[in-house]
Amino acid sequence: MRTRSVLFFLLLLAVISHGQVISGKSGKKKITFTTTERSVVTQLPDLIITGEKFIDENQNNFINANEDCQIRMNIENIGEGVAEQVKVKVALKNNDIQGLSFKKMVDLGNLQPNSSTEVTIPIKGEVNLQEGLAEFQIEVQENRGFDAFPLEIKIETKEFAKPNVIVADAEFSTEDGGLIKLNYPINLKVIVQNIGEGDAKDVVTDFKLPNANCVFLGEQNRHNLGNLGRGETKELEFLFTATRRYTLNEIPVMVDISESLNKYARDTTLFVGLEQRLTAKNEVVISGIATTSPDIHIASLSSEVDKNIPVNRTKHPYRYALIIGNEDYAKFQRGLETETNVEFARKDAEVFMDYAVKTLGVDEINAHLLKDATTGEIYQKIDLLSKLASKTGEQAEIIFYYAGHGLPDEITRAPYLIPVDVSGTNLSAAIKLEDIYKKFAESEAGRVTIFLDACFSGGGRDAGLLAARSVKVKPKENMIFGNLAVFSASSGEQSALPYENEQHGMFTYYLLKKLQETKGDVTYGDLADYIMQNVSIESLRVNQKEQDPVVNVSPDVDQVWRSWNFQ
Repeated sequence: MRTRSVLFFLLLLAVISHGQVISGKSGKKKITFTTTERSVVTQLPDLIITGEKFIDENQNNFINANEDCQIRMNIENIGEGVAEQVKVKVALKNNDIQGLSFKKMVDLGNLQPNSSTEVTIPIKGEVNLQEGLAEFQIEVQENRGFDAFPLEIKIETKEFAKPNVIVADAEFSTEDGGLIKLNYPINLKVIVQNIGEGDAKDVVTDFKLPNANCVFLGEQNRHNLGNLGRGETKELEFLFTATRRYTLNEIPVMVDISESLNKYARDTTLFVGLEQRLTAKNEVVISGIATTSPDIHIASLSSEVDKNIPVNRTKHPYRYALIIGNEDYAKFQRGLETETNVEFARKDAEVFMDYAVKTLGVDEINAHLLKDATTGEIYQKIDLLSKLASKTGEQAEIIFYYAGHGLPDEITRAPYLIPVDVSGTNLSAAIKLEDIYKKFAESEAGRVTIFLDACFSGGGRDAGLLAARSVKVKPKENMIFGNLAVFSASSGEQSALPYENEQHGMFTYYLLKKLQETKGDVTYGDLADYIMQNVSIESLRVNQKEQDPVVNVSPDVDQVWRSWNFQ
């Protein structure tokens, strides 16, 4: 018996060692424990941070006070195992910066092998944010300790810079110019500008008519402008009218402005007077408001010389003015491209007309403005002024202003003014400059002043009237006699160029600017020196082309013309 027990035990041990299953005769299975040789494969996650970037509203790479920012990054699992319960934790290494708030944790859950997810950390610079350096430490933690290497990001912070949202400029206009009248549409255009040091958020403008007899005509009077950066502008329009029940002399329009903090916007009330004469789309009512930030250019709907035109209440009954602005040549002549037009010439003439009446003391009845004038119209007015001057002799003064194309005869080189209905290929109907001088001199007027914002070389304001003329012609200098002084925009073969930023001819802009600064109390000598110096420098600086104005005078006044004065 002992021998059998030992043998059974050895047999059982052998079966267990080889992992065998033995079935009895009764059909019932007897399962034994098994052992197998196997290798354990370990699959681990591997977390990394990639593609980190900082995003701020004004894109200056600072966290500014009152600004929403973000840190964005990708969390990648480049390992073969699942990253479990992944969390992104954000902390400030330097806790001494006040006014900074951010999301401190983002829960990502499980992150599968060879996958990634984008994470955004919102950051808010509060109004009380201090200036300094924010040192963020970003940790990506996995539940079992398979963390990513920490990331440090340093971002400069800026303390609060106040915005200042204002109505920088405004103009009232009618569709066709003329007087402001009851029951007729009036258009108000304004420029809203942030002239402060910081950004303005959620800017809203609201146009209001405080009088019940004034009616809003447009589609909307409330505008959501969004954010306005430092120096940024928005242009808005408001259409309204006053009914015939309106009894006051002026119509007020309120422009209410708000921004997110309700502290840094300035409301404005604008007024337009009934029976006030407006130039269509071009009458400035208020000026830009000065700012302490000299590097911010105050936006304007027009040039500074178009506003605040000095008023001289002394009128000269025998001072006559003929002012011509020839701009649109393409309209009158088939085959001409619009590029041949003289940019800003009409506006030059319109504003010079205002200076002639308001500043130089010309009675309105003696001031004649021609825009896009034909040969007949120009000759008619020249003849009228000459006859008027001849009736009053030496008491008479003539002011002649012309902005438009000029051309020289290719053979004689004699300079001509070009009416809008005259082709550059046929000067027979053009107006010879010498004839104008002669006509005015023969009137025996005591003084004749001529301003020519035109060139006579075949080019003008960057677009010559004759596109085919590739070689400019140097015009012949006319002999001047009588009591004449002629201010010309350019000399020799130069062009009379525009001043795009000011929407005037370069010559006209500085002519008007000097009249504005001196209120018309300026000698011809000082005016000539000012125009020649400033145009010569600014033309090179702005247009990269030479333009040197000149003054030609009659020998009869050679010794006295510099002391002449408009007052």
